[in-house]
Amino acid sequence: MQQVLIHVIPIFFALYMYVSLFHKTRLHWVIRGVLLFLILISCQYPAFCRSFFVGYDDRVPHLGIVLYCWLFSTQLLLVLAAFAKDFVGLIYRLVRKTKLPHPTTTAVSLLSIAMLVAAFGSYSALSQPPIYRLDVPIKNLPDSLDGFTIAQLSDIHASPLLDRSRLVKVVERTNALKPDMVAVTGDIVDGKTEARLQDVLPLKELHAPYGVFAIEGNHEHYVDYDAWMATYPTLNMTVLHNSHQILDVNGAKLAIVGITDPMAARYHREYPDIKKAMSGIPEGTVSILLSHQVKYSRDYAKYPIALQLSGHTHGGQIFGMHWLAQIINKGFVKDKYQIGDMLLYVNRGTGLWYGFPIRLGIPSEITLVTLKKKN
Repeated sequence: MQQVLIHVIPIFFALYMYVSLFHKTRLHWVIRGVLLFLILISCQYPAFCRSFFVGYDDRVPHLGIVLYCWLFSTQLLLVLAAFAKDFVGLIYRLVRKTKLPHPTTTAVSLLSIAMLVAAFGSYSALSQPPIYRLDVPIKNLPDSLDGFTIAQLSDIHASPLLDRSRLVKVVERTNALKPDMVAVTGDIVDGKTEARLQDVLPLKELHAPYGVFAIEGNHEHYVDYDAWMATYPTLNMTVLHNSHQILDVNGAKLAIVGITDPMAARYHREYPDIKKAMSGIPEGTVSILLSHQVKYSRDYAKYPIALQLSGHTHGGQIFGMHWLAQIINKGFVKDKYQIGDMLLYVNRGTGLWYGFPIRLGIPSEITLVTLKKKN
C-alpha cells in the first residue's frame, strides 16, 4: 500500500498544479503536452529515491540525478505557487467579482521563477558547506580544555546525490580546521552497505588527536542497520550507543557521551537512555552529549551536561519552512539554545536527505566548536 501511495499522491499534486497553472493558458498544445510529461516524470522522484537509490543508481550518471532533483524541486515550488495563486485568485474574485487576468503570463512567469529558484536551491543543497565557528563558554572549565576544538559533521546523508566526491572535499576541509576531536552526529548514509560503502569511505581520512566519535541517526535504522554499525568502526570512528568515553586532555577529563536515536523503538532496538550513557562519569567531569535528535533536550539538560551537539532538523532547509520544523522539534531547529546550564547546538546539516534536495536561505554547515572558560 505504501508503494502505491508514494506513486499516487505525487501524481495528485502534480495534476492539480498542471490544471491550476497551465491547462487554461494559450500555450501551444505541444508545449502543454511537454510540460505535462515533465511534471508527471518529476513527481515520481520520491518513488525513484525509494526503489532506485538502494543499489542500481550507478546506471544513472550523476548529472542525470542532479537534473532530476532540479526538476523535482521546480515542481515542489510550482505546487506551492499554484496554491498561492488559487488563494489570491479566490480573494480577487471575492473583491473584484472577476477572475485573475492573463493566465498565460501568470503561468509562464511562475514557471520561470520556479526554475531559477529551484536551480539556486539545488546548487545551495549540493555545494560545499560553509564553516560555522562557535565559542562555548563553560563554567569551571579546566585550563587544559580552554581552547579545545570539536569539528561537528551532521546529516551527511551519503547517497547517489551527495556522493563520494563531495564527501572527500568535506573531509579535506574538516581536517584543514585541525580540530582536537571530530563528532559525527548521525544520518551518515542512505542506502545499503554494498551500494553506498564507497561513498562513505572518505570518512576514514578524518584526523583528530582525540579521535572521531559518531552516533546513529534515524536514517541508520531504515536500511542495513547492523551492517552499518559494524562498518563505521572500520572507518576509524568510535560509535557510542548509550555510552561514553572519557578523554584525558593534558590531565583534564572530558566525557564524550553518545545516545541512540528514538527511531530505535520502531525497530525494537535500544532506545535512548541518558541515565545509562552518563553512568560512571566522575562528578565534576565536563560532559559533552552527542544526540542526533533534539526532542528530549530539556530532559537531558537535567543531567550535568555542558554542551549537547545535535542535528536532524537540517535547519528547516527553506526559510519560512524552518518555523514548521521548529514546532515539530519542540522549539529547536538550528543554532544555539541555552537550557539551564546546558547549551544545545543544532547543526543545520553537512548534507541533506536526497528526498528533499533543496535549500533556500538556510545553508548547510561544518561546525567548529571551541570550548572556552566562562568568566
